[in-house]
Amino acid sequence: MTIFERIHPRQPLKNLKWFDILIVTGILFGWFIYTSTQTWLSQSNAREQVLRASASEDVWLYANNLKLQILFLVLALLYLLLRHYDFKQLQLRLSWLLLWAPLIFAMVGLASDLVATLAGSYNYFDPRILQQIDWTFVEVARKLLLLPPLTMVYALFNGFYEEFFFLGLLTSVNPKYKWFVLAYSTLIRFTFHTYQGFLSAFTIGVVFGLIYYFLYTYKIKNLWPFFLAHAIADFFGSSLIYLLVVWR
Repeated sequence: MTIFERIHPRQPLKNLKWFDILIVTGILFGWFIYTSTQTWLSQSNAREQVLRASASEDVWLYANNLKLQILFLVLALLYLLLRHYDFKQLQLRLSWLLLWAPLIFAMVGLASDLVATLAGSYNYFDPRILQQIDWTFVEVARKLLLLPPLTMVYALFNGFYEEFFFLGLLTSVNPKYKWFVLAYSTLIRFTFHTYQGFLSAFTIGVVFGLIYYFLYTYKIKNLWPFFLAHAIADFFGSSLIYLLVVWR
């Protein structure tokens, strides 16, 4: 077997090797892990809250990240093509399963509200807040219409970018290693969200990551609903109750 055949096997590669995972992780998330960790270590808790509030309003940040992610995704795809990765095995079907997307977001959003309440960050289950929920969902539509177009484009792309890796590529491993890879994927999700603070990184990296993984693996074997559910979380934030409440 030649060196090229070792790199580019004749048969499509269904199970990624450990070095494939490390290389693709480095391409897609290496820069974001570095900058997120640097921000987390350099800011105080008070400063962190200011940064998080201002970052959500700076559309240029989305544009910059979108450019970087497109570049990194192209590089990762080129590497996977070189490795002769079997893209056909990815579960991508446009079907009624797309209706799962808002339900998935509701699950993770409610879990996020529970974590925030238990951690003492914010009590979303205060009766004074719950009584302000708009069950007609007009408030959801209003919040959606307020989103800048670039924010929506970035959120949709980011949902694909992250779940293509975590639920698509990282489930393409030998089944006997799946629990090791799940632990690894949880750690990676956490590390590039630390710029939002420890609690948010834990919620997104651990809570969201595990819910996504088990729903995808054992219930909804289709990536599209997770792409969209992730995008919805990027649209509005991770809180379900925040999205439904008419804030006075």
